Amino acid sequence: MNGFLAVVRKEFRHVLRDPWALAGTTLGTVVLMVLLAYAVSADIEHIPIAVMDGDRTPQSRAYVQRFVNDAFFDVRYWARSQEEAVEWVRADRVKGAIVIPAGFAESLQRGKLAPVQIVADGTEPNIALQIAGNAEALSSGYSVDLLERRLSRAGMDTDGASFFEFRVRTLYNPELREINAFLPGLIAIVLAFPALSAALSLVREREQGSLESLVSTPIRRVQFLAGKAAPYLIIGLLDILVLAGTGVFFFGVPFRGHLADLVFLSTLFLMANLGIGLLISSVLRTQMAALIVGGLMFMMPLTQSGLVAPLYTLPPDAQMQAMIWPATHYIIIARGIFLKGVGVQELVFHGLFLLALALLLNGLALWRFRKKVV
Repeated sequence: MNGFLAVVRKEFRHVLRDPWALAGTTLGTVVLMVLLAYAVSADIEHIPIAVMDGDRTPQSRAYVQRFVNDAFFDVRYWARSQEEAVEWVRADRVKGAIVIPAGFAESLQRGKLAPVQIVADGTEPNIALQIAGNAEALSSGYSVDLLERRLSRAGMDTDGASFFEFRVRTLYNPELREINAFLPGLIAIVLAFPALSAALSLVREREQGSLESLVSTPIRRVQFLAGKAAPYLIIGLLDILVLAGTGVFFFGVPFRGHLADLVFLSTLFLMANLGIGLLISSVLRTQMAALIVGGLMFMMPLTQSGLVAPLYTLPPDAQMQAMIWPATHYIIIARGIFLKGVGVQELVFHGLFLLALALLLNGLALWRFRKKVV
């Protein structure tokens, strides 16, 4: 036990004396989470568009007003011609344009289809698809309103205009904010910093030759590796509290679960991550190699863990591979605690998997580590 505590004190001194390493494992996780949250989150609003109303009738103005009042669109320019609207899209001043030709109201009064052109900038396909989808949804709503008014004028019951009465209830994220689902899972990615720092610490000592004096002491292998990992485990738990607070108070993500459940399951996840870091450091001999391999190992779950794309959309072999990553299980844990308010009882499978993976990886690292310098 004394050997373990001695290694822990020594490692803490190394961390505190290296401001860059300390900043990377604390502030670095917060900065990375904030940057990725803004860069990857799909919450899109206020897309700049131009509008060309060539009809200038009450009907066309009512139709345009739907785009003005919608949070997705931001009407920046009022074009005088279709060519001018397209030119603003080409000049990248707007991402799309709504073109209403003359005769819009007359076509509606005659019961004909009123032509409306949606122009979208295809250099950003995702934005273009959302512009088209939102424009079609607003147009459908306008069509339903017109139909109801015509039926009402004809003395018919407008309740018969539709055969369904939809009552949509969205649980856990009623506003459908993408950041609410994305940010809890993002914690799993940025928590790679402490484990990577632990790997670099061990490899750095091997490069500098200071490992020779340590392995010559009576400290056992398990005490040495546990002592090396313990400070980064504690730093990781502090990161959990800071990251959770940043998500709740800075991004407005709800936290409906218990903090004790999050800390307990995060401990298992950090132990699994540290097992990966220690296993890497026991195999590699240079910091550069450990940084490259560790970076790849910890960043690969960014696309294969269900963070960006749901797991059920992946091919079967990719789904099986995704279930091996600790981040996949922690993303489910974090989303469940943050958004659903579930506890350890509902997340017991993922917790047991992380525990088994932590024991396996740390066991392999202990088996690979030798108290000799080669």
